[in-house]
Amino acid sequence: MKFKISLAQINPTLGNLEKNLSKHLEFTEKAILEGAKIVAFPELSISGYVLRDLTYDVSLPANSDFFKPLKEISKNIDIILGFVEKGEDKIIYNSAMYLSKGEIKLVYRKMFPPTHGMFEELRFFGKGTSYKSIKTDYGKLSIVICRDFFHPTLLSLAYLDNVDFVFAISNMPLRGLKGEKPQIQETVENASSLYTNFFGFFVVYVNRVGFDDGLGFYGGSFIQSPTGKKVIALRLFEEELLTGEIDTDDIYKKRTSFPLIKEEDKLTFEENLRRLIGGRND
Repeated sequence: MKFKISLAQINPTLGNLEKNLSKHLEFTEKAILEGAKIVAFPELSISGYVLRDLTYDVSLPANSDFFKPLKEISKNIDIILGFVEKGEDKIIYNSAMYLSKGEIKLVYRKMFPPTHGMFEELRFFGKGTSYKSIKTDYGKLSIVICRDFFHPTLLSLAYLDNVDFVFAISNMPLRGLKGEKPQIQETVENASSLYTNFFGFFVVYVNRVGFDDGLGFYGGSFIQSPTGKKVIALRLFEEELLTGEIDTDDIYKKRTSFPLIKEEDKLTFEENLRRLIGGRND
């Protein structure tokens, strides 16, 4: 199956939900005109990233009327976005939302919010506890958020779940710019190449651009096929929308030439994992 995905590499305005909503609708309309079936936005695309004391003010329950315009336009295209979720458990989360056919189909909460160096997410956000995936008209997909992407244990769940796509939405800050690209971008690309090669799914990585309170974000979004090729790669530092055509036959090609998923034994994996968690090493 062939279809198109658009990456919306945007620069959200910190704390301005209405302005960011307008930008989402604008970029989604562009994606529809380009024939895309899915449009993906970055992490916390509705609110911006460096929120600190604004975190509660911009938090929204997933069933908020705020999302009505996005639900309406999702009748024409599936949408992935990031927002600050006001959880029903009275905890605020860094979350992703998948909208399709006028409905919210999935909400995923970031499982590994970093708190070290420049990062302070655990001061303001709770930790998600559940891996999630969803079957769509275009294949089975899961969503991870930024630091989640660097945890092979989480991506291994997507592999064992036999997904076709992992969407990694991100607010990856710029650091380590010594050559043509940031060193952190090389780290992201190396991780993506490993996952696409060994796990045999597409990686759809969408990062933001711009600045929040002096913290800069570099963009560099891309889609990588299981065959290793980059379907599209967006520019560094530029706000833009780019659309690429996906061919899901690439998954079959990879898993035929490198059929790891056929060799897996989930029950044996589970038994060994329980043994390690239980402190046994016999």
